Amino acid sequence: MRRQNLLSIISLTVAAMLTVQINAQAQAPAQAQAAAKPMKKDEVYFSIARRLNSISESPVSAIVAELDGVIEVTGVTMRPDGKAEATVKERAPSSAAYTNRSTRLLFAPPAPGDKQEKWTWEQFEENRKFYPVDKLFPYTKDELGKRRQMTVANWNAFLGAINKQGEAAGKALETAKAILKGDPPPLANVTSARKALTEAMKENRTDDILNTYRDLSQQTDAITALGDTYSDLKTNDAYLRLLEEFKNAVNVTNAARKNYVQTVAAYNEALLRLPFTLAAYGLQFTKIEANIAEE
Repeated sequence: MRRQNLLSIISLTVAAMLTVQINAQAQAPAQAQAAAKPMKKDEVYFSIARRLNSISESPVSAIVAELDGVIEVTGVTMRPDGKAEATVKERAPSSAAYTNRSTRLLFAPPAPGDKQEKWTWEQFEENRKFYPVDKLFPYTKDELGKRRQMTVANWNAFLGAINKQGEAAGKALETAKAILKGDPPPLANVTSARKALTEAMKENRTDDILNTYRDLSQQTDAITALGDTYSDLKTNDAYLRLLEEFKNAVNVTNAARKNYVQTVAAYNEALLRLPFTLAAYGLQFTKIEANIAEE
């Protein structure tokens, strides 16, 4: 009898302990959620800005203003573990290169006693997986850095193409001069433009470079039409070869110009797209104004 009573007591005790443990586990998520007040949408912007401010010199207020212009917080959901899950959406509409998209961000609740209720940005979503936010910063620096450098490289390629176009024009006109035994009409303008271009490139004066490029371009039709005016040029193989080289140089310059403008546009659009737009401004990546428009 005593043994049966002892077994009953032990069974009741174990059952009671299991009941307490199960109840505690069931109440834990609810307690965690109750411990943190719901995260406000504005705090999403400020939390991202504070995280960026901790690794850069960009002021929090400036980052917040920029973020508000490129992303919209469409919802904030409290998770059972007390963290907040925010959904943000690009403000930029879909384009030929990008589809307007949304992503999720995870935030840790404020520390106990934090009267300012500052949340901490911990993770970002990419391809349906969450990653520590520390991985976003080097990724953004690397990708946007490459794209920004590409705009510089393509600008320099455009300048090189302008210079070669001027050289090709000069060779064709000097050959025409030798054949005609006199200066062809475009020669003076081309010679003047080439000298101005050389000086402008030495001092990297962008406006002057573009002005001389326009001056050179204005002579294109006059150069290509020389053969219609002077029959001797039509039958000269040397001149015709140089004229063809000039035409090719013009095409290369036009292509380089288009490539530069498109590269700038692609970089600027990347600043508006997730996940780059979350960190771009805080990491000193800003919009570039193209030096020249596409034709």
